Amino acid sequence: MEEIVQIVRQIGQQQAQNAYYRDCYALFKLLQDLTEHTFSELQRLYKSGAERSNNPVHQVFRNFQNTICDLVERACEAQAECDELCSVTGSFSARDVFEPIRRMYTDPHASLQGRK
Repeated sequence: MEEIVQIVRQIGQQQAQNAYYRDCYALFKLLQDLTEHTFSELQRLYKSGAERSNNPVHQVFRNFQNTICDLVERACEAQAECDELCSVTGSFSARDVFEPIRRMYTDPHASLQGRK
């Protein structure tokens, strides 16, 4: 009976890990799409010679920043859900990966250089 309980526990842990990695893949895909879109938009603005007084570049960067912050929060939430059933190694931890980015956007004096 104990063996069955252990197998069921392992299956639950594996399903939680699979859900976490699926969520992370989806978030990284969104980030890739967002980066491509932002790059294209900035190129378009540069080529159009947008007037400095309007400067839509700042709005594009602000949208990019807000979306990245949202993706970071969603990745950390996915990890929290996974942590309830299993642990994630450091190299796959959304918190470890995104903490420098979150700090960079929430602390104006932070940079990616001061990671630890």
